[in-house]
Amino acid sequence: MMPWVDRRRIFNVHYPQMKIKNIDLGLGLVSAPIAGVSDLAFRLLARRNGADLVFTEMISSASLTRNPERNAQHIMTCDEERPVAAQIFGANPGEMARAAAMLSEKGVDLIDINMGCPVRKVIRSGAGSALLRDIRKAGDLVRAVVQATHLPVTVKTRSGWDHDSLCAVDLALAVEDAGAAALTIHPRTKSQAFGGHSDWEMIRKVKASLKIPVIGNGDIRVPEDAERMFRETQCDGIMIGRAALGNPWIFSRIRSYLLHGKETQRPDTDVIKQTLLIHLKTEVGLKGERHGIPHMRKFAAWYSRGLPGSAEFRNRINRQIRYEEFCSVVEDYFSSVKNIMTADRAAS
Repeated sequence: MMPWVDRRRIFNVHYPQMKIKNIDLGLGLVSAPIAGVSDLAFRLLARRNGADLVFTEMISSASLTRNPERNAQHIMTCDEERPVAAQIFGANPGEMARAAAMLSEKGVDLIDINMGCPVRKVIRSGAGSALLRDIRKAGDLVRAVVQATHLPVTVKTRSGWDHDSLCAVDLALAVEDAGAAALTIHPRTKSQAFGGHSDWEMIRKVKASLKIPVIGNGDIRVPEDAERMFRETQCDGIMIGRAALGNPWIFSRIRSYLLHGKETQRPDTDVIKQTLLIHLKTEVGLKGERHGIPHMRKFAAWYSRGLPGSAEFRNRINRQIRYEEFCSVVEDYFSSVKNIMTADRAAS
């Protein structure tokens, strides 16, 4: 982790060092929890490339407490990725408390409660975005989890159920009163899901209402977006989700821009290739070929996004089932991309 630089020198406003309880989070650059993505291999790459905090995938408290072996991959962690937050969801305070107690013994540093997932199955269970309609229950869940763990408890939520019921400030105050140590706000409504634009003004309102740290999330695609969110909302940290898919360097690029006012460029094809191969090796090492190779196909597509011949590369990758063959296709593809780019530069 890089040493702290006071953001007053950057934004000409007062920003303390980003901390959640006693956990130092530096510039407050956070890698979001993303279902089917945020496993240990992904989190390690995010940390190595500048994220100050990483999140596990969202874990069902019911599934974790009833069948912990089934969730072993989701809760696998290691010292190199720390600090790491484990995100859980559920609607039963006792079950959530038991899940938090279990996770507290697994090497994580924070417990996060999801109160924003818009997936229908999650909402039908009374969890995720459903809690936007029951603020009292949201507070009860936080209180139960806080009492069950020695770790800081945080919450991730949305603006509200829809534009006619924006409740983020009320929910934020309720969970702060219940003992939450920080809050992440994704300023889209449940009805928006991941469409439309996020309303950063809601982040500013939530931050102005709370004493605990607030992390802003939504529509950060390039380093300039991160600087603007800090400046416009006064948030303490920022969370990056979709912009990090196939692009773990987004964190180091944001860090460079915030600290030095200069944006580093996307890495060259050799770095992209090597990062993909490291990601692949780690994934297969953790999950084996049977599960690791299919999981990596979507990542290969993300790493190649915007490069020449990426559609054909995806077609070839999607047919691979063995580690060595997967590596060979990656090597061939990036060699051809490098040749194309070299020829284009020579022609210009």
